[in-house]
Amino acid sequence: MVELSPDHTRALRLRAQGLQPRQPRERLVDAVHGVVGIQAQLTAARQLALRVRIDGLTLTDIEAAVTEHKSLARSWLMRGTLHLVASDDLQWMNVLLAPGFIAKGKGRRAQLGLDAETSAKGLKAIRAILKQDSPLTRGEIVERLVEYDVKLERRSQAPIHLIGLAALEGILCLGPDTAKGESTYVLMDEWLKQGKPLPRDEALAELARRYLEGYAPATMKDFAAWSGLTLTDAKRGWEGLKGELLEVEVEGKTFWLPKSVNNNAGKPILRVHLLPAFDAYLLGYADRDLIVPSKYQTQVYHGGQTVPVVLVDGAAAGVWRYQKQGKRFKIVVHPFEDFDSEIEQGIAEEADDIARFWESKVALSYTAEPF
Repeated sequence: MVELSPDHTRALRLRAQGLQPRQPRERLVDAVHGVVGIQAQLTAARQLALRVRIDGLTLTDIEAAVTEHKSLARSWLMRGTLHLVASDDLQWMNVLLAPGFIAKGKGRRAQLGLDAETSAKGLKAIRAILKQDSPLTRGEIVERLVEYDVKLERRSQAPIHLIGLAALEGILCLGPDTAKGESTYVLMDEWLKQGKPLPRDEALAELARRYLEGYAPATMKDFAAWSGLTLTDAKRGWEGLKGELLEVEVEGKTFWLPKSVNNNAGKPILRVHLLPAFDAYLLGYADRDLIVPSKYQTQVYHGGQTVPVVLVDGAAAGVWRYQKQGKRFKIVVHPFEDFDSEIEQGIAEEADDIARFWESKVALSYTAEPF
């Protein structure tokens, strides 16, 4: 068995994630494809997750990919959460993952008054509404549902749960944001070219393969936690890769790596990254000890949140937060332990690049007080 050090393991993961080295601008879609998907509930976090992986990326590049080229699209996928994925991946992933999340959400929908009959009526209406006119915001969809005798409390969670169900059923996906940053929705089969769904076992294996290409060294339990699949389905996907994987050991624990991957991480180079909240690197594993030291995990993962992290050579070395005010924003960093001048220089460079990306001016400061 091949033995890897924690540093070597993190270096391999950084490379797999496209964090070191970063990707060129023209490979935006490849960068998203490489991590399978970017969590996309929060607009700023989604933008920063792309920036940290792509040299010189601009907001215009992202908007063009989503709106003009339609090469990237958003829907509810891994873990039942909103993700930005390569458009070519959306349909087969949705067909694979949606049934489990539809079943899991049945009780919550019932609590919101979306029983089977009401949901079916609402889904039929949403399809007809978007066929007539799209893209539409959530509020616009709710207003038009009334015309089909589907009345939802606009301020409740019922509308987004019905829209989410429509996405899982393959009816819609997210379209371009409005000028005010509000999400819109479009018919999936009209917005994107649809491919043929993969047979389920083939799709499970493909998702496992793609996960390992973007996150290995990793385990089957990591894959299950990242995807939201049951352990049974995750195991089926994993077993579909027999002969493709290399077993490695890290501090007495067994991990797996695609044989196609060069496991020579090369000479270590100090690299600092400012990862945003809910970054794929931070959410890609059930066992997070190699990424975030156990004594600091409550500062990174708490209350259902995953906060922005200062990453030094693939390991969390602190957390950070930002506040935007027009064309200015502030970054405050809390180090877990004192930073040396080289790390502080790396943080400053990252802060400057975020300012470039957001076309803003940045003020960087540090605090000894945990957030």
